[in-house]
Amino acid sequence: MLLKTLALKLYKRLPVFAQRKIVRTLYPGYVVAAKVFITNPEGRFLAVKTTYADDWDIPSGHCDPGESPDEAASRELWEETGIKVDNMQQCSVIFNPTLKTTQVLFTHQLSNTPQTSIDNLEISDIRWVNRDEVPLNPYALETVAVILDHKASYWVSFRK
Repeated sequence: MLLKTLALKLYKRLPVFAQRKIVRTLYPGYVVAAKVFITNPEGRFLAVKTTYADDWDIPSGHCDPGESPDEAASRELWEETGIKVDNMQQCSVIFNPTLKTTQVLFTHQLSNTPQTSIDNLEISDIRWVNRDEVPLNPYALETVAVILDHKASYWVSFRK
């Protein structure tokens, strides 16, 4: 656990090109990730502050070997927030040929606002927010735009 904490702190200090090199080494080829846009009854969505980056994100993570995006979405949401949801709706896919990433987006509307729990290893804060309330990272901004604005089932991104 201490080793992972130190590795995440070191990762945060690396320039973006070095971070991408590490991800490409750990996940060769295309990276498949799941992102979870979960809202409470008031329409606010869940945002997480990671320990290894400056901006906020939405619950997300890479698919482990042999894991489906649906499984990764449920696992990441649970690990990062303590919220257990198994019946999320896959709503869109963001494909980025430049960065060789595929992000599968999931949504879920909760009937209540559950308590969250911070893992303190990867996540330092969790908030239910409205759009533009916290500084989201570029991937989270793109996800929010696809879900809230474009309503597209497939989106091609050329972010660098």
